[in-house]
Amino acid sequence: MASTETLALTDDEAVTVALLADGTWRPPLPTVDDGSDAELTAALIRGRRSLVVRGLADPDGAMSGAAAEVLKRFGTGPRAAFLLVDAAGNWVPGGITIYLYGTTVEDVEMSHIIDAAGVHYFRVMPPPRQWHALTELAEAVFADGLTVAETGPQPAAALLLVVDPAGAGVKSIRVAKGTAGVARGPVSGTFPSVAAAAAWLAG
Repeated sequence: MASTETLALTDDEAVTVALLADGTWRPPLPTVDDGSDAELTAALIRGRRSLVVRGLADPDGAMSGAAAEVLKRFGTGPRAAFLLVDAAGNWVPGGITIYLYGTTVEDVEMSHIIDAAGVHYFRVMPPPRQWHALTELAEAVFADGLTVAETGPQPAAALLLVVDPAGAGVKSIRVAKGTAGVARGPVSGTFPSVAAAAAWLAG
């Protein structure tokens, strides 16, 4: 899979890949209820068939081609993410959701964007400064706030999070218009800017 190529997987196909990832990847699924065994099983059957038809899996279920390259990267992350949440802190699928995979936030091996329709877009070896792009999104929320959704859950804030490569856990900040504070981590408090918050996250 060349760095200029993007692999698109449906939620159903993502469920199948997640099973093969053996617990190292649990994707958010906008169109599948991951709390329902019946829905997950049906999605798995549809996804496996679809991957074979598309030439992304062998008949025995093993990933091949671009899907195999994506599967390899799940062991390196996710390392960082940007997503929108409602007032209760629940994920809002209608907003932009981005994950970065790699050894650190500055050494990203794969980007992963999820849209509200349940399509997952993967790019192996994306352009540099992916982490910077996530912090710029948070800066935009800090400066201008969030757009009200036409339907469905309303976004109240953006979360920017980093997974410690040493296994010490997750640190995250919650950003809304004019505010940036610790959402999860070993400390609590607010930051004067997203730049200061991002430095704490990546530090």
